[in-house]
Amino acid sequence: MRHAVLAALSALILASPALAQERQPRRDLILECMACHGDDGIAKDREVPHLAGQNYAYLLKQLHDFQKGRRPHKEMRVMSRQLTEFELEEIADFYARLPREPKP
Repeated sequence: MRHAVLAALSALILASPALAQERQPRRDLILECMACHGDDGIAKDREVPHLAGQNYAYLLKQLHDFQKGRRPHKEMRVMSRQLTEFELEEIADFYARLPREPKP
């Protein structure tokens, strides 16, 4: 029994780096977002919100609201309806981790 527990714990520890890599968002998802929200999450257009450094829960809620039609925006509704829950979480996580200020 002890060996089974040790084997399970070892497998979990060894899998940790792989799990961390899975959290990286798909590049194609982020490239679509970057088209409007900027390469660094700082939008060039005043009509488009900056996403860099925003709170993860806030970003995820906004994506859900676009997806469900609770927040009206034609382009964001179309984009968000194509995404899975995991993809929405990936996008929110990506932008939440970016620094609020652009690099000089």
